[in-house]
Amino acid sequence: MQITQEITYSDQEIEDLIQEPKKLPDNWKSLLYTAGELDVDGNDGNKFRIIVRQNDSYPSDFSVILAILVPPSDPVSSNRVFRLRRYNGSTNPHTNRIEKNEVDGFHIHFATERYQLRRQKEDGYAKKTCRYNDFDGAVQCLIEDANFEERSQSQLRIF
Repeated sequence: MQITQEITYSDQEIEDLIQEPKKLPDNWKSLLYTAGELDVDGNDGNKFRIIVRQNDSYPSDFSVILAILVPPSDPVSSNRVFRLRRYNGSTNPHTNRIEKNEVDGFHIHFATERYQLRRQKEDGYAKKTCRYNDFDGAVQCLIEDANFEERSQSQLRIF
């Protein structure tokens, strides 16, 4: 029996949100690393949040998350975040519950319509990756994958 529920975002909407251009503030790294969170506006009016955490004792135990702040349908739901992508370290293997396979090492979680329909965590599906091997590399992958725009040196005023 398949358990279904309302979905928050379809696969196409998730991809559109990830590809929506997002401008980073000049000091984004210091803001993010100090607070552990950084809110960023998308060009289409969506509000995104980057969330990071890293274990001081085990540097390979980390998460770098891109979430969207779900527009409230009522005042009670105004703080809800929906995790679009999650870049994890290598310390904890993950099991994809629908596929019933284990993913070890560095891995990326993807929000999917299918996992939402089955009442699983929206980003419950993960794939192993060799694109990064540390926290800073995971942050850089997120910046590249999610269409974040850094202010280029040519845009900075010289005088």
